[in-house]
Amino acid sequence: MYDRWTRFHSLPESKRYAESDAEHQELQTRHVAVASELFEVGEPIYVYRCRLMERRLKGKLKHMLVGNQLREKMVRLPSGLSVSEEDDGYYFVRALVTSWAPTFFSALTKKIADWEETGVTFVSPSTKNIYCPYDGGMDVFPHTNSPSTLEAKFSSWMSSREDKM
Repeated sequence: MYDRWTRFHSLPESKRYAESDAEHQELQTRHVAVASELFEVGEPIYVYRCRLMERRLKGKLKHMLVGNQLREKMVRLPSGLSVSEEDDGYYFVRALVTSWAPTFFSALTKKIADWEETGVTFVSPSTKNIYCPYDGGMDVFPHTNSPSTLEAKFSSWMSSREDKM
């Protein structure tokens, strides 16, 4: 697929959603373990959120990500869908500049795993490592180590399919 890409699943047997506290704990353990291979505690990171048709909020309302305000500067990316006067055919990307901390990440991971938050990506500007959690696992684009190194370490968390999906 990609030279610098790999994927890990959040739960055993590629289960998509946690149904118990033990499964939520397993999910958190896996996400923090993989992400901690990419980011150092305190390392500056950007957390991006990209959504289709997410408008600018008016007044005191702000776009938030687990209690942290996202920057309101937007980048409009064409989605290929029909465009109306209200920008319905664009993705809007907002960012949070923060430092890597597993405690912040854990709350966000739960929201993503429960499909309460979507379209989130973590990027280290210094290492170029990219981490994309989703409701079932995580896509990883490592640059400080090879995908095969991570795959060897977390092989039991991978799909048995050849394409890693």
